Amino acid sequence: MFRSARAFERLAWAVLTYGVLVIMWGAVVRATGSGAGCGAHWPLCDGDTIAMAPRLATIIEFVHRSTSGIMVLLTVALLAAAFRVFPAGHAARRAAVWSTVFVLIEAAIGAAIVLLQLVENNHSALRAGYIAVHLMNTLVLLGMYTWAAFASKPRAVAWTPADAERREPWVRAGLAVMLLASATGAVVALGDTLFPQNALAAGFAADFDATTHILTRLRTLHPLLAVGISLYFMTVITQSEALDEPSIQTSARLALWLILADIALGIVNILALAPLSLQMAHLLVTNALWIALVWMWLLIRAATHDAGETQGQDSAGPGKAELKLGPT
Repeated sequence: MFRSARAFERLAWAVLTYGVLVIMWGAVVRATGSGAGCGAHWPLCDGDTIAMAPRLATIIEFVHRSTSGIMVLLTVALLAAAFRVFPAGHAARRAAVWSTVFVLIEAAIGAAIVLLQLVENNHSALRAGYIAVHLMNTLVLLGMYTWAAFASKPRAVAWTPADAERREPWVRAGLAVMLLASATGAVVALGDTLFPQNALAAGFAADFDATTHILTRLRTLHPLLAVGISLYFMTVITQSEALDEPSIQTSARLALWLILADIALGIVNILALAPLSLQMAHLLVTNALWIALVWMWLLIRAATHDAGETQGQDSAGPGKAELKLGPT
């Protein structure tokens, strides 16, 4: 079925989109306290292959498990397609392999959360740690899907090699910090679920009260990290040549707009005391921003890694690069 690079690219984008939807539904599971909807059983649901109980929590958890299982199957299909379409050593193959690795890690983390009963009203540090790692792994997984889509075909990268070499480490470091900021966001969301606030002033006071739970007091950490990394990326993008290069300006401009949207949603989320609808919107924009930044990073890496091979060639011209096999 998947015999061409174009078909593989469509599959990669489809799996990426589906992965975002599964992550969004996972947020519903956490916000509604439905993680124990199937009891302390995995992969079975209350000992059954198919959920038989009519409880809403069971339905929500079972849907999440089912859709997550489909995501694993789709990732395996992506892996099989990569090995069918592309030759040995191709970046699309490597991206598909890493996608499979991280989707299996994702399944293992989800299973551990259920089997260790880190659900419902459990407010232990262990649960917070698992939730943080869970969120970081999902972002890395989305990054692998993005890489697969990116590597599916050659891409002309109009980028001055010197500027690309200067900016690539900064963008890579920013992505690492964004993973950490997102992890704190997952912990804050857990705290909002377990210890909801009824008034903004009372919630703000609780953030600095030494007697409140640590999950409540950690709520100030995420906004600080989020604003910091947002300003960082805005500076890196606007101070580079990204907005002037045709091959990268679309992803760069999209990233800037998504950064502003993410900050705005974060502020409204705090003022509105974190309702589920705003949490979902915030998470969706964060995922979109992550994908845009990863795409931009891949373009910069393409220019950095391939510039030496293409400089001096009439087809590419000075200072331009064309990606052949994707980032190494």
